[in-house]
Amino acid sequence: MPTRKKPEAAVRLSGRARADLEDIRRYTVETWGRVQWLVYYRTLVRGFETIARHPEIGRDRSLFAPGMRSINCGKHVIFYQPLKAAKGAPVVLRIVHQRRYLPALVYYDDLDAPV
Repeated sequence: MPTRKKPEAAVRLSGRARADLEDIRRYTVETWGRVQWLVYYRTLVRGFETIARHPEIGRDRSLFAPGMRSINCGKHVIFYQPLKAAKGAPVVLRIVHQRRYLPALVYYDDLDAPV
């Protein structure tokens, strides 16, 4: 009898992370074209999948907020945290370019919004 593969936990995106993703899409399409956007989007999706499978893998970012972690993905940094509102699933809080001044970013302004 074949064994069933354990389903992966889903990663959820906050409203701010969805806005970041749209900004990345718009800039990439305008600058390098739709094909490059699709290539880069796949890179980001692989990052989300890595977070779903191994949420502990990221760099500890507790200095910004307790329990926050991040991983580098292409030229961007994905910030995430398991949240009770998401039943403990990792929630991507921000997706920002690696050159941004990270301490100045807002991470939690939409936590009451549905994720």
